[in-house]
Amino acid sequence: MQQLQSQRVSLQHILDAKERRAHMQAELRSCYRASVVSITVNMPGNVKYNDDTVTLVYKALDAVRTSIKNSGFILLEERIYYCFTGPVALIAVSGDASKLKSAAVSIEEEHAYSRLLDIDVFDESGQQINRKNQGLPSRRCLVCAETAVNCMRAQRHSPEEVLKVVREMILQHRAEQAGSLPKEVEIIAGAALEAMLFEAACAPAPGLVDRFNSGAHDDMDIFTFIRSSRALVPAMERCAIAAWNHSGPREELLPILRYIGTGAEKAMFVATEGINTQKGLLFLLGIVVAAAALAVKEHRGNLSVENILANVAGICSGIVASDLEILKIQLPSRQLSAGERLYLSYGTLGIRGEVEKGLPSVAAVGLPTLHDALSKGHSLNDALIQTLLSLMAETEDTTILNRHDYAVLKSVQLDAKHLMKLGGMVTEAGRREIALLDQSYAMRRISPGGSADLLAVTYFLYAIEKSLKV
Repeated sequence: MQQLQSQRVSLQHILDAKERRAHMQAELRSCYRASVVSITVNMPGNVKYNDDTVTLVYKALDAVRTSIKNSGFILLEERIYYCFTGPVALIAVSGDASKLKSAAVSIEEEHAYSRLLDIDVFDESGQQINRKNQGLPSRRCLVCAETAVNCMRAQRHSPEEVLKVVREMILQHRAEQAGSLPKEVEIIAGAALEAMLFEAACAPAPGLVDRFNSGAHDDMDIFTFIRSSRALVPAMERCAIAAWNHSGPREELLPILRYIGTGAEKAMFVATEGINTQKGLLFLLGIVVAAAALAVKEHRGNLSVENILANVAGICSGIVASDLEILKIQLPSRQLSAGERLYLSYGTLGIRGEVEKGLPSVAAVGLPTLHDALSKGHSLNDALIQTLLSLMAETEDTTILNRHDYAVLKSVQLDAKHLMKLGGMVTEAGRREIALLDQSYAMRRISPGGSADLLAVTYFLYAIEKSLKV
């Protein structure tokens, strides 16, 4: 096997491997009259056999074995062989091929490493079972959230861009395989969980889910947010690991973070039974977590919030042009997101504009307000609500704009400014008005979700300051 290491793959290698695989599949079908599962490497580039691909195939094989056992199928035979195009695992299985395909897709969708593999299923006649005919979701692009077929047809990504994403995924997988994380990564992931939970718990938060009520939302409560936050923790950890292992331009991290976010979004919806609790925060906090990991690694002993926010801007450099301005030229085949619709309707840059500039609202409004309230001895709960109000007063909250219009957004900003003049949570008059506003927003279905996301990021940065002594 040593001679296969770093061997450059030719077209003839690919054709020979395909023929050999088909021959062995036919042997297994002939011998057992059974379905066959095939695990092969699905990686760009012309070097496909190395320690990483061997590890990935064996890990997928373990997952397939477990799925076969749990589904009540019978594993008849395994064959593993090695060639220039990467290791190959073939498994003869007694069981319905359609159900086997569903199990294979579950593995491909659940595990990040499986995106670098193909887990194909053939019935006993040799017919390949495909996703479309089974009503299963299409595979996603390695780089973005579009379907892989659409991206390949449109040639949306350069080979260099795809290879960078693959490299980052391999580095992330290696870190996860090592079984231990740098202490700083664990601290960052823990701060992200605190930020998500504390944002949801502080009360009274006008129009938002908090520990007292569900605000403007009928389909969720504080327990929904706890489940959602727990489901997103692994993604926050992976974002930190990806950044910790990253070298090169900051903006090359964004496709990796988006890839991680795509899987995390599915985990969130599973945890919440289809309710969108923190999709926007997942995008925003994942970027800030990665920015923090980069800053901690590069500025040990001389870390600052400014370092972190500069990394946010670097990671998101050009995001407005690539995500929004391009919409004026060509619309994607998928349904537009709320942020994309608002940009086309109002020219609103939303959170993309914020992150590209390095989160100026957090730096200029959120953090100063939080520090001021805490320095004056106010409780963390009251300081968080005070910070929320300050952000509501200044932020162009796209959650409000998406649910309502600019008139409602402006009225919310005026409400928040009025409350801050009354003293907000630090005066009796302010507290009474906040409680009344919470009831009013609940009735009018006004939810300042964008400001809530920025509050979570503000607290995250505060927690990093405290934990890592920025």
